[in-house]
Amino acid sequence: MTGMPTTDDGLTGTILVCDGCGRSRRTSATGRIAWDLLWLQADQAGWSGSDRPLGPHYCTVCMGND
Repeated sequence: MTGMPTTDDGLTGTILVCDGCGRSRRTSATGRIAWDLLWLQADQAGWSGSDRPLGPHYCTVCMGND
């Protein structure tokens, strides 16, 4: 088993990236529960797309919900 995922900026956690523009949301948690919580927060903030990690996902700017 490997350690926590690390991003290019050296931070760990779970990240949601917009497939339209690359905007991202992040949580410091990892694992399936972390994804579910991150997606719930993004959905409530106006993001759209698949509730699965593989996407696609679109931020409020790309969806025109900003």
